[in-house]
Amino acid sequence: MVSNYINFEQVYQKLKRKLNINIISNYFHTKFDKNALLIYITAPFYSKKISESHQNQWQAVQIAILLKKYKYNVDVIEYTDSKVRLKKTYDMVIGLIPRDIDIYTGHLRGDCIKIAYLTSSNLRYTNEQELSRILDLEKRKGVKLKPRRQSGYISKAIESFDAAFFIGNEFGFKSYSEFNMPPVFYIKNTGYNFDFKPDYNKKNPKAFLFFGSVGQVHKGLDLLLEVFTESAKDLELYICGNVVSEEDFCNLYHKELYETSNIKTVGFVDIRSRVFQNLTDYCAYTILPSCAEGCAGSILTVMSVGVIPIVSKMCGFDADEAILLDDCSKDCISRTIRSYSNKDIEWIKDKSKYVIEVVKSHHSRKAFISSFDNALNQTLKLKEKSK
Repeated sequence: MVSNYINFEQVYQKLKRKLNINIISNYFHTKFDKNALLIYITAPFYSKKISESHQNQWQAVQIAILLKKYKYNVDVIEYTDSKVRLKKTYDMVIGLIPRDIDIYTGHLRGDCIKIAYLTSSNLRYTNEQELSRILDLEKRKGVKLKPRRQSGYISKAIESFDAAFFIGNEFGFKSYSEFNMPPVFYIKNTGYNFDFKPDYNKKNPKAFLFFGSVGQVHKGLDLLLEVFTESAKDLELYICGNVVSEEDFCNLYHKELYETSNIKTVGFVDIRSRVFQNLTDYCAYTILPSCAEGCAGSILTVMSVGVIPIVSKMCGFDADEAILLDDCSKDCISRTIRSYSNKDIEWIKDKSKYVIEVVKSHHSRKAFISSFDNALNQTLKLKEKSK
């Protein structure tokens, strides 16, 4: 029997490629002499109101605005799109490159400025770290879970680039040590401006918030569940994120997630909701023993309303911004949360206010724009000197 079923999504994607409308061409309709290709995300360029689902939505548009400032006509394509057909030649290319998708090399002028925009640890390192965590979990539990954060790779072509813009700090950038990297410029990730003020009087020093996204083992939630059911039964853990999408993880940790009195699995939370406000008012700390990040945006989100961060060194924060775990062993996590759970409420209040100031001064939208603008300016100067 022949099916009459039509996959409209496939038809739509084929039509887009045929018409070449998956390129956002000359976004600002400018008439400059130079062209720049931004290989990143395209969703925010199609939207009248930029989504707050992730910091990169706002950041992507700001990058385009800065390229316009330097008198480039700006084209934008999706970094995962291997089918797009470019028709122009470019004086600058910037984005999540060089990865295993390369559709741009044949469209660059001879003196094209090439900038790798790095928003995470080295992908090879990230992949290896997640697999190592999964192996450790298998040794503890006798069950092997699916990896959730495996991705492509950074190729050695990065060594020929003019600059690397890295969202993170010097510690995280060490994950790229396998390469002879071009000059690096550190870009500030951003927090949020919320229209509510935190209620410091509600803070509970014994309440901890896990605020994560995909890859629960990568993020260290398995370690937290074991700690809070073994050595920290008198402390509270609130879990926010799309945990339910990882069925094998939920099956393995069903009791901890849903049948343990000191652990509350909240699930996905809208950051503009009353639920989010109540959680961030109540929890004194957020904790993320992740194995690899650039600069963890989820942590900046809750820091924006005064939740004190306790994070692994790979989360991309310096010692003056967050409480850094010595390592991600269960013993270290247990000792650290136990120590900070004994802090008095006045210390909590002061530290919460300090955390908000860290976001305002180090991780504001202004800080992102300034750091990116400086990186572009310095890269252009270096290119000019090399001629």
